[in-house]
Amino acid sequence: MPEAVVFDVPALLKLSFCEIEEQWFCDFTLPPVDGIMRGEIGATLYLLREASVSDGGPLVVINLSSDEAVLRTDSLSKYIFERIGTIARSIYTTNVTIPLNWHVHREGSLASVYAASKSIGGGVRINFDAHPAGTEDLFVFSRTEESVDFDLLRRYDDLYLKARANYSEAIAKTRTKNREKFGTGITLREKIAGGCTTGTSLSDWYKVKFTDEQRRLIDMPHNGPVRVRGAAGTGKTLALVVKFLHDGCRFEKEQKSARFCFLTHSSGTVSSVTTLCSILDPLGLTLGYGKSVQLQIRTLYDLAFEYLRFDTDQLKPLSLDGREGRILQTELVHGILSAMWSNKLAVARYSDVSPHISDGWARHSERDNRFVPAVLNEFASVLDADGVWANTEKGEKYARGTLGYRPVYLMDLPTEVDRRFILEIHRLYRKELSDMKALSVDQMVADFNSFLNGNTWDRLNSSKGFDAVFVDELHLFSAIEREILHKLIRSWGDESISVSRGEEKPPRPPIFMAYDVKQAPRDSFVQLGDKDAALFSPSSQLQQSDLIKLSKVFRYTPQIADFLYDLDAAFPAINMAGEWEELAAESQVQVGEKPTLSLFKTQAALVRDILKAAADDAKRRGGRKVAVLCVNESLYDQYVKIAMGRYPNNFIEIGSRDASPDLRHSGKKAVLSMPEFVAGLQFEVVYLIHVDSQDFPMEMNPGEKRRAISTVYLGASRAELILKLVACEERGGPAQYLDMALQRQSIVSREALDVL
Repeated sequence: MPEAVVFDVPALLKLSFCEIEEQWFCDFTLPPVDGIMRGEIGATLYLLREASVSDGGPLVVINLSSDEAVLRTDSLSKYIFERIGTIARSIYTTNVTIPLNWHVHREGSLASVYAASKSIGGGVRINFDAHPAGTEDLFVFSRTEESVDFDLLRRYDDLYLKARANYSEAIAKTRTKNREKFGTGITLREKIAGGCTTGTSLSDWYKVKFTDEQRRLIDMPHNGPVRVRGAAGTGKTLALVVKFLHDGCRFEKEQKSARFCFLTHSSGTVSSVTTLCSILDPLGLTLGYGKSVQLQIRTLYDLAFEYLRFDTDQLKPLSLDGREGRILQTELVHGILSAMWSNKLAVARYSDVSPHISDGWARHSERDNRFVPAVLNEFASVLDADGVWANTEKGEKYARGTLGYRPVYLMDLPTEVDRRFILEIHRLYRKELSDMKALSVDQMVADFNSFLNGNTWDRLNSSKGFDAVFVDELHLFSAIEREILHKLIRSWGDESISVSRGEEKPPRPPIFMAYDVKQAPRDSFVQLGDKDAALFSPSSQLQQSDLIKLSKVFRYTPQIADFLYDLDAAFPAINMAGEWEELAAESQVQVGEKPTLSLFKTQAALVRDILKAAADDAKRRGGRKVAVLCVNESLYDQYVKIAMGRYPNNFIEIGSRDASPDLRHSGKKAVLSMPEFVAGLQFEVVYLIHVDSQDFPMEMNPGEKRRAISTVYLGASRAELILKLVACEERGGPAQYLDMALQRQSIVSREALDVL
């Protein structure tokens, strides 16, 4: 095995699109990919673009020698290689930052991050130098089992210096050496997230493949906000990405100075959008090659982290986009309710709460109790989202019910004592987080909003603000997050900006937003106040925006679309200022099978048969094509343990919306997840389990019903070809929201089938 492998940045980023297995790290043979050559100088291996020149930019050097070799023939190396690609992008491009949950430690040019997620890599870390010997290269020099003080690490400087010194000779050798065989353990991906294929150009999408509706978005000028609304599968994200790149290329060719930001809610979407852009970007703008235009692909959270500079050694960012954060949050609230229930003073103080609140409090420890999730939804949708805290002016307005119109689908809190009870739980919850030195993303966003209102951002705005913002998954953004969007736009009072854009007078903020409120599993999109401004309040400066509706579905069959149409009719009536409309989408995909509904007598039989069927399906179809999605959170946690125990080599768990390299290297494993964690992903076959009436009782309020049906809608729309719904007789059988689909026969019941 070589002692080091060296990439130039374009070669590294191009290879990052490949699916990699362990055996590739034996000899790093190349896949059938144009533009990259392989050569060896002594014990150093070089993988370089064919156009490389001796001064052609920075190198990425990776140590393969000694016990601290970074890449080895083990299961962890494919995740490490993925992370090295992200580190390189964070250094050499403007569109990526190192995620918070990698827990980066820095000291000068030295840095260290976790090698993989905790469940995969434990405490293993990789250590790198972003400026070895004062250069612009990246040297990843060691892998350690735990965090080690930088002073105690061996730096392998001689290995790096030798690799850099032989670079010119390596260029000549790679150009003259013919490649006789293709690599094993590495293959190019044909289909990328979002429905994009590797052979379709940006121009092809705009001129040939897009519908008139999508093309209208691309042609929209930058003179005000634009909304793109469409059901799941209508190509919202892809259209927004093409708009982002199309406008960036236009500004670059016209030599207009501009900074654009593609903003989304999760690092997983950042990863898939970055991949799309790398394939479609004809000018390399997302790689930092633009002379006039700078493109960034970010989450709101890493923007906040960049400017607020939290010390991650002292603070633990708590993401609620994953099961780990949700479980911790649930446990905290359970503990608070238990302590309050045991406190006679607290019981006396809140003895007059409404009966349904009192009952929920008394039964908070029961597994299927809906009270704790309702409290957590109130935190996310109202209190944390809008900065409403106990003992503040906003808190008093909330308690007295004078904050404004309160949508019916939020938690039912009819009396002042009900609202003060929730405020007290929230106060204790915030104290628990503080004692743990944990910071929720909602708290981080609130601090970021305050920063954007301050003097520091006022000075930075003209250089750090954006000329246009492209927002995906707007339905996942809270009210305060939507309020932040226009504050990211560069000040139009800056004369140089007005001249560069050719505008005579300040336009409204050019913000392009894609969304589908029916895919929102929580009520974080709620805006308290005027009942006709559910998504866009005056403070967001997004009112009266142009609307583009996408109506053609390209992701799932007409039969799945027909079922979604019937499911849509089960949503409770919601007043949302025209944003909540009846589903009207036409599938452009070939005819397929009708979705099926299977009924199992017991949970044990359900989990046994479904996991086996999914594992067998994945073996036949290949990885990433089969998913088991559970709509019940507590049962999901149980099934993860069962699947990893019985089928350790057959399933990949996706338990958050963070970027998941597991999918890229999934082989023939099926995915086990919940609908909201795979938003934006697509599978040929989806088993949607536990669509049970026990989770949809008659006494549910409209908000609980909306969230439950949205979760099923989101999960069902992940299926491209085959959708299998599964219910359990022990848990009451099929839920009521399936009644119309059964009556209209858009789903076929299990009794009509010979096989699952």
